[in-house]
Amino acid sequence: MKLTPEIPKGDPHMHDVSIVIPTRNRINDLTVCIESISKQTQLENVSIELWIVDDGEIPVERLTYYRNIMNKLPQAEFRYHRKTNPGLWLSRYESLGLVNAEIVLHLDDDAELDDSLYIRRLLDTYAADDSIVGVGGVAKGMRSSKPGRLFGMLTGQMSGSPGRLSPSMFAGSLFLWGEKEQVFETDFFHGCNMSFRRSALQDMKPYPWMTSYSIAEDIYLSHLASRYGKLVINPAMKIIHHESPGSRDKAGVVARATAINHYYLLNLRKAPPMNYAALIWTLTCLTGKETLKRNFKAVSGYAKGILFVMNPRKNKYREYMLD
Repeated sequence: MKLTPEIPKGDPHMHDVSIVIPTRNRINDLTVCIESISKQTQLENVSIELWIVDDGEIPVERLTYYRNIMNKLPQAEFRYHRKTNPGLWLSRYESLGLVNAEIVLHLDDDAELDDSLYIRRLLDTYAADDSIVGVGGVAKGMRSSKPGRLFGMLTGQMSGSPGRLSPSMFAGSLFLWGEKEQVFETDFFHGCNMSFRRSALQDMKPYPWMTSYSIAEDIYLSHLASRYGKLVINPAMKIIHHESPGSRDKAGVVARATAINHYYLLNLRKAPPMNYAALIWTLTCLTGKETLKRNFKAVSGYAKGILFVMNPRKNKYREYMLD
């Protein structure tokens, strides 16, 4: 059964771009993000709506502050949506039924636009080529040393090309993006700042294995959108990603979700057996890495994930893999 979110029809005020920020109790990070949006320039004839899709609690006075600073832009509306079912993938999914612009920009709540022309460059990139259905930017400071690149390729976490996923569908190649100066095509985006034409995500579904830790959700979205056109990275669109540290106590759950979500991604892409073998190799390497770090919760999570991948009967969501 196809479960596509309902898209509002007949809204008399269509926007040029909708910005969606999923968040959960990271108010200081969120404030920095929204303040950077309010400082965007060269948008005199551009209508923007900003949606906060919330899995937590935001004080009313803070929402009022957000609404006020967004008024600095020539044409902007502030919207707020409090979810009932948690999870980043569901935030992305539900937002498709909320926004009314064709171009939808997804920002992490700990992302800060690096300069005042990010949105202008985003819109200009779409305007340059009608076949483009997705545009992504680059997080400043992401680099890979030669030894790091070699390690990433040997362990299957990155490919040798900036715009290509590894055989196990890992996105480590994004560490090569900082070396690029011109717009280039890509298989995937970095989830902290990515945009799509809303119509290109018409195949999106509320995948049940993505209800908790939505590891690789940006790769899922990229794959779905790429069915309808090109995805490109514009290196001139830069953000500062203030990555909030993860909890070591949740390392086991995250590790297991990494294995499961990449397994279903291979299912979705109808990948050949060699890609599943590559995934097992990458997960084995990650298990060894966490063993050396004595992070035994993560070790346990990866071990459970490897067992999951090696047992095809675990694929209980087969109906979601069918078009």
